[in-house]
Amino acid sequence: MHGQLSAMSPGPETTIRTARGDDVKAVRMLLSAPVDHFGYLLIAERGNPARVVAAAGMTKSERPKPLVGPGVALHVIEPARRQGVGRELMKCLVLHAENRGAEAIYATQKVASDSQEKSAWEALGFSVCETVEYHELSLDQFEPQLSPLYRRLKERGKIPKSARIIPLFEADLEDVLKMHLTTMGGDPKSLMQKLKGEVSKSFSPRYSRVLLVDGKVMGVILGHRVSQEIVHVDANIISPDIRGGWANVWLKLEATQGALKWGIKKFVFSTFDHYADTRSFTNRLQGQTVQKFVLMFLPLPRSQPPASEVE
Repeated sequence: MHGQLSAMSPGPETTIRTARGDDVKAVRMLLSAPVDHFGYLLIAERGNPARVVAAAGMTKSERPKPLVGPGVALHVIEPARRQGVGRELMKCLVLHAENRGAEAIYATQKVASDSQEKSAWEALGFSVCETVEYHELSLDQFEPQLSPLYRRLKERGKIPKSARIIPLFEADLEDVLKMHLTTMGGDPKSLMQKLKGEVSKSFSPRYSRVLLVDGKVMGVILGHRVSQEIVHVDANIISPDIRGGWANVWLKLEATQGALKWGIKKFVFSTFDHYADTRSFTNRLQGQTVQKFVLMFLPLPRSQPPASEVE
């Protein structure tokens, strides 16, 4: 985290520099994330003696789509806002991302679709690249709907004989991690910690389920308990090869039956734009959309086609 002082000064008596070891506490407080998530960190200082007024960071990991690139976090304290500090920090992040070959940068945290945070990212040139909806559904509606569907699919031979569903604690966590990273992205280290149950909001080994076909991970439902009666489903992933059919029905049914045994009464599903099957399922069961969040991103110039190719 060591570096030379930057020549950039976005305001009176303001200096931007790379973070040092003694900046760890300030970075952690401003960015609300562990320092080791970031591979590049910046600090903005003002005054004499120097006082930290902003921090920015870029993750070591990258999202694979829609464009390859790392996550970024940025926070400016209230007295220093609307004075160009955030824009100068963002210029540094963009330059660093371009130098490492990224096609885009992403906000590390999704924001509410009607929030001030979304407006702040838009002011920095970011736009929405994905919408995440949270749907609350009562489990007493699941089994009556899913069980008949599952029986028909099985009777018609739609479910491969080699397919089976196991609880998370029986699965190969490395394979589950690979599927999550391939389809949804994320930080490998923090995801593995959740899979192993080492951090808060870890995926429950009791309620989470893994679908195997020929011994290969082809689907997962990963969730954590948020109250005595509610489980938040953090990831509901089906391989594109089998998405939209028997796998979605069976995986949800297995997760439902397991949760009911432990007194769970509601699931909260998070769905992305391409999760048409889950959103359709939510509407059919009269689920309630309780929250909507968006992922913000900024395509970098190197990802844009030359003007001659556009014309």
